[in-house]
Amino acid sequence: SLPRSYIYQKRWVKLDADYLRYFDSEKDAYSKRFIPVSSISRVAGVGDQKFEVITNNRNFVFRAESDADRNEWIRTLQQIAEERKSKALERTLVSPTANGAADPADKSGFLELRGFKHKLFVAVAGDKVFLYKNAEDYRLGIGITYIEMNVGNVKEVDRRGFDLTTPYRIFR
Repeated sequence: SLPRSYIYQKRWVKLDADYLRYFDSEKDAYSKRFIPVSSISRVAGVGDQKFEVITNNRNFVFRAESDADRNEWIRTLQQIAEERKSKALERTLVSPTANGAADPADKSGFLELRGFKHKLFVAVAGDKVFLYKNAEDYRLGIGITYIEMNVGNVKEVDRRGFDLTTPYRIFR
């Protein structure tokens, strides 16, 4: 196949034990997108400064500031993905009924959110509210952002609406 040409947008990227997330800037509290580490099947270099994060359903291409930086991202992502896989395997051996999927949602469905053109698929799971572009992205586990409810509160504003207030942003 022919190599694809991409237009790259500079993003601040964070990796923790559960998610690879990217933001407009390092000052943002809420990501533009998150990829569960558990969904990463492979990470590979794809040319100068670029690497690809491969999930079962979609590939994400990133460009680092240098080849050394790219290699560090690849090494770290591969290591954390392998750790997640071995932990998931241990859980399966201990409890064959457990699966590697995220906690099931307590409540989910479409909501309108000010600032977004289309309705978003929203899922409440435990103490987090997850925002997805659509139901398919929810099924794949690849979302926009999540809100930790231990720092938020909900207030009804009219018959059809409510505000979700956090120290960083008000979601309406």
